Formats: sequence, structure tokens, C-alpha cells
Amino acid sequence: MARIHPPAPVFVLRAPRGGASSKKPSLGSVRRLLLLLLFALVLPLLVWLNHIVLSNAGNDNVANGEPSASLQTPPSKPIQIAYAISLIKCGDFQSSTSGLLDAATVLRHSVHATSVRTPGSGSKYDYKLYAIVHSNAKDCSHILSDLGYEVLIKDSPVQISEIKGEYLRKNVHKEWCCGADEFVKLYAYTIDEHPIVVHTDIDFMYYQPMDSLFDAMLLPHDSEEGRAARKQIEMEYPEKTIPNNIQAYLTRDYHQVIPGRKAAFQAGFIVLKPSQEVEITSAASPARNGWGGMGYGGVVGSMAMQGLPAYYYDVIRPNTTVELNGCRYNHMGANIFYEDVPNFIKRYRDLHGKCRRNVKGCEDCRKTDLSLVKNIHYTNCRKPWNCAGKSSTSKGDIDPRTTDYEHCMKVSRTWHEMRTDLEGKIANVTGDAAVLEGQTGSYKEDVFMGHCKDDGQAGYLPIVASKEIMRQVAEKVWN
Repeated sequence: MARIHPPAPVFVLRAPRGGASSKKPSLGSVRRLLLLLLFALVLPLLVWLNHIVLSNAGNDNVANGEPSASLQTPPSKPIQIAYAISLIKCGDFQSSTSGLLDAATVLRHSVHATSVRTPGSGSKYDYKLYAIVHSNAKDCSHILSDLGYEVLIKDSPVQISEIKGEYLRKNVHKEWCCGADEFVKLYAYTIDEHPIVVHTDIDFMYYQPMDSLFDAMLLPHDSEEGRAARKQIEMEYPEKTIPNNIQAYLTRDYHQVIPGRKAAFQAGFIVLKPSQEVEITSAASPARNGWGGMGYGGVVGSMAMQGLPAYYYDVIRPNTTVELNGCRYNHMGANIFYEDVPNFIKRYRDLHGKCRRNVKGCEDCRKTDLSLVKNIHYTNCRKPWNCAGKSSTSKGDIDPRTTDYEHCMKVSRTWHEMRTDLEGKIANVTGDAAVLEGQTGSYKEDVFMGHCKDDGQAGYLPIVASKEIMRQVAEKVWN
């Protein structure tokens, strides 16, 4: 706590209007003057002591798990967090270009909705948006600047010809989704104008503020406020020790792994401190055993941004991260039990039905109440802008082997609710009701809220708003 000094009293001595008197003051007058001076000296001291008592009471509240006055009162200029996305290509069977742009728009609105700029959000942190755009996707990135993103056009920092490991060099181009181009996400570490960078995929939405994570990263670990913030972190393994200097928060892709094997990093979400020395290594084993030959391989993305960060933070920079509860953060609604695909091997009968984290008492993310979820990654439950309303093992449908259909309908609705909120604000501030034309679809209206006219990507109705309208929204809604 900052040291508080008692205020020094200021006295202004004025001569009587009639000039100085030669008459000696009486004893009573001298006593009254001394009492007045004593009162003037004691009053500021009493005010100062009262302030100290209140401050200490605030610290006692922190010890009991309540925020202190210093956390309740926001600074004159809120701390600004960098929120970054990466756009690597303009579209594929998973997303159309219009779908991707709407995804960036709704994601941007969700950042605003969970920040200090939205009264009632409960957050004290401000934000700035960045879009790390691979040069391959430059042509479809123009609207991002109109949405308030600072666009950074980049080539991959890792060229295939520079990779030393022969296996990785010859095979990384096959990796889902983008081969070596996905390493463009590493540029998130270079956004050093902010104390914290949150990087996500574009198919992501913020549902609740993450102030406790930011507080625990920024406040001294041994301060009352810092300890209180750390108690609020929802960890995947609560028994683990939190590092004094948290460099990153991450989640892992357990739903892909065989119980007992190393789980890769889930590359769609990371909270990190920039300006640290990040070493890009190419120490891949020539076999399929992954980075450093240490088991960081054999799953989707392991040759790129699923495997590299897991290896980096586990081996190169151990004890610097906190693994978050994957049902609460980066929520995908995935089946965490070894019951079916992916990587399901029938002869491993002793593992069937086990938690892929290889622990007892796994939380089933397919049943997690959405009121507990901080943010959502639309993967297993499909992209909301693809209007996936069927449950089957066919491409594009919600796969019952890897998730739960009813849960996914709730998850998809959260995105469409956020879009509907944005459309209402667009109509209110611009007076342009044309945006409501994007709500005329009749397919599963209870879930898609008028944004879908049929099942599948072709049934999606994009946000109806011109470039000029979106500029007005950036000025009048998001500022």
C-alpha cells in the first residue's frame, strides 16, 4: 500500500483592516489564539488517521476474499489489454468469407461487452484490438480496420526451408489447418505496447470478464490483492502451485489425447505477457514423437501451434504458466472421455470410458452450465455462422461422438444473442433498420434467432450493414 503522509496545514496571516495595533493583546485573546492553532494542527491529523483506519479495514476485507478499495475504485485511465486474432486464410469448408467477417464483428462486440466501456460488465479493464493477418488473407481483411482492429500484415515467422528437423520440414505443410502459416500467431508476443495480450482464433466469443486473471498477472503475488486474485483462478489442476510471475494462461486439447499421453496446447486461446524472450525452436524429432522427441506429437496441430507452445512452456520455460479449467475458459463442449473418436483405439480396452486427462472426477464439459463459462471457442459445436442444426457424423453436422447436441444448441445461441444485441444497437444509433433484414431466417429461430434460413453454410444470413454504418458503430457504440 502506498505510504500516506498527513496533509500539512496552511495558515494565512492577515493584518486587521485598521492597520497594526500597538495595544498588547489580553491573556484571553492569547489563549483563544493558541486553542485555534492547536485545533488547526490536530484536525488534519485526525482526518489522516481516519484514512489509515479505513485503508486497513479494506485490507482486512481482501484477506477475507473481498476486493479492496483500491480494486473497487478504477484508476483515472483503465489499464488497456490487447485482444488479438489471427486471420490466416479467407475461407474453407468450415467458414465462408462473410462468415469469418461476421465472426470478427461479433467477437469484437463481445470484447466491448465484457470491458470497462460497458456499464454493468463488472470489468475495470479497457481494450485495444489487433488482427494479425497472414499475407495470404490480406484481400479479405480490409473490413477489420473499420471494425476497430489494428491490422498487422505478416508472413509466417518460420519458413519451412529454415526448419532443421527433417520430419517437421517435410511434413508441416500437411498440418491442420494451415501448416507453417499458423506460426503467424507467434506475432502476438511482439505486441508489447500493453501489459497483457489475449490471443484467440476468430471463431471465439467472450462471455464474461477475465479480471481475476489480469489482476493475478499484474499485481504483486505476495500482496493482499494479488493473493485474492489468485484464489479466484479456476485451474485445471487446483493442487498445482501458481508461479510468482505468471507469463501465460493456457488450456490443453485433452479431448484428442489417449489417457496417459501428453496433451497438446489448445491453440485457439492464450493469455500472455509480451516483451519476454520467446525462443522459436525447431527441435522436432525425426520420428512422430513430436517436439524434442518428448511426446508432443500425434494429434491434430501438433506440428504447428498445438505442439510448439506445449513443448515451449513445459520444457523450455517450465513453471511459468497456469493451465486453466478448459470447461470454463476456451469452452468447446468437447467429450473429455475416451469413448470414441478422435484417436480411439479399440484394443485399449482398459482405457475405454476413462477421462482423457487420466484423473478421476473429470468435469464433463458437455454438461457445464453456461453461467460458469468465461469464453467460448466454436469448434466441436461448429461455427454459429454455418447454421449447423443437425446431429450426425456427416461433415459439418454436430458429431454426437465428440460433443452433446443439446448443449451445442445452447452454445450456438450465445453467439446469435451477441449478434442480435449488436444489431439492435446498430439500429438504435444509426436509425438504419436495414440491419434487421439479417434476422428474417426461419430455420431453428429459437437457436439461430433469425440468422439462418436453412441448415448449413449456405443458409446463413450475414449482418446487413454497410462500411459507413460500421464506421458509425465503431464511433458511437464501441467508443
